[in-house]
Amino acid sequence: MTKTQKDQYWMNCIQKCRVSGLSDYAWCHQNGISTSSFYYNIKRLRRNASAVPASVSKVLKKQEVVPVHYNELSETKVLNPNNLPDSIPIRLEFHGIVVAISNDADAAIIRATLSALQQLC
Repeated sequence: MTKTQKDQYWMNCIQKCRVSGLSDYAWCHQNGISTSSFYYNIKRLRRNASAVPASVSKVLKKQEVVPVHYNELSETKVLNPNNLPDSIPIRLEFHGIVVAISNDADAAIIRATLSALQQLC
């Protein structure tokens, strides 16, 4: 293996490790690479002024973002919570937020509303 190929191999390994989300030790163990060789090559490449990516802190839990486009629904109505009629069958209040669903609400709106609430709670 030429020096250029060796450098490329280790840069590739370091890049894969750093984007994996694993610790350096865990990634090396999983890929059958000794940590001493891994760190030696990081040091060697840095000394040669190569751009070695920095270690990234481990992400404990990824959270999925779910967009809710309630303003796009034609059936959506914004009412003053103080002036809601008493005849509304479903009325949810939480920390000053009021969600009211009437009998004539479309099933898609109810599903979207409940799905959004489930994601938030």
